[in-house]
Amino acid sequence: MKPLKILGNERGGVSIMIFSILALLFSVIVMVYCLDYILLYSTQNKLKNDLNAAVHAGSLSIDEVELAEGNFKLDTITPGISAQDMFYKYLRLNMGLDLNNIAVAGSKLKPGTPVHVDELVYIDYEAGTLFNLGKNPTTCSYSLIASRITCAVTLNNGSSTKITRTIDETIVGPSIVAVVDTIHESIGSLSNEPLLLPAVQEVYFTK
Repeated sequence: MKPLKILGNERGGVSIMIFSILALLFSVIVMVYCLDYILLYSTQNKLKNDLNAAVHAGSLSIDEVELAEGNFKLDTITPGISAQDMFYKYLRLNMGLDLNNIAVAGSKLKPGTPVHVDELVYIDYEAGTLFNLGKNPTTCSYSLIASRITCAVTLNNGSSTKITRTIDETIVGPSIVAVVDTIHESIGSLSNEPLLLPAVQEVYFTK
């Protein structure tokens, strides 16, 4: 009977060891997911701040000729200081991108990660018109009656990673609207997460 008792103790010890290993693996997996989420949230916030700074820079490109005549408009024509040029300049400086909007060393993104500008529009508030400053057809529309801008950008349509960002805001002055997308490089074998970030910057004038 003693050998059977020893065998039972050994089996019990093996069961406890297996359970401990499984519990440890589960804890590691949970820790990896939590760490990845923290990194995703942190990266998203940093990139959103960079995008906000870029649309702010674009909104500072005031058309001084129009302003001298009492018209509050942005400069979208003058090379180097136009609203779109200033937007791209500070988007690249703050996010650490090259001229092709690819992340370089020192960027908040992994080097080689592209950033796509899905929307870049200017709303001429006084004229009640919308100008597409980007390279792609725009999804944005502007209601003159409601002074409201609406946009909807979707990535990876029809897949499990589909993501949509909408803009639906009332504006009270000339405005720059932008939506950009990029990829968050996840930890290990976890799937990369798409990031889709919107930003709106209005210009307020006081007489």
